[in-house]
Amino acid sequence: MKQFIELMPTRRSVIGASLVAGASVSLVACGSGNKTQGVPEPSGSAQNAVELSKLPVEGTASVSVQGHDYLLYRPDEATVLAYTAVCTHQGCSVGTGTGTTFKCPCHGSEFSKLDGSVIQGPAKAPLVRYATEVGSTEVRIFL
Repeated sequence: MKQFIELMPTRRSVIGASLVAGASVSLVACGSGNKTQGVPEPSGSAQNAVELSKLPVEGTASVSVQGHDYLLYRPDEATVLAYTAVCTHQGCSVGTGTGTTFKCPCHGSEFSKLDGSVIQGPAKAPLVRYATEVGSTEVRIFL
């Protein structure tokens, strides 16, 4: 004699499966977080950040615009890159650093001046980058 048993899912198995699925989706969405950002499109309004003469080629500057701090790097005559000065690890103020990196003094994270990517942790996400405009006398950040 054969018996057929139909298994019904229990509340515990349904909740457990939901938790596993939710955790999987969260992990996939987070990723490594260190993907470099493309050049952002100008949006918002352009705000004067610094006089161009005060930012030499291969120079950096820390500026405050509308109450927020930004880091600027000028890799060549025609280009200025702008990033938030807020560390993606725990929100400390990132400094202009030396050489090719911006450095966070709180926990030692370092970020590339060329694209804001993490060079050394504990930060896992890159610095947020902003579009800039290099005028004849001023550097402007689009906010």
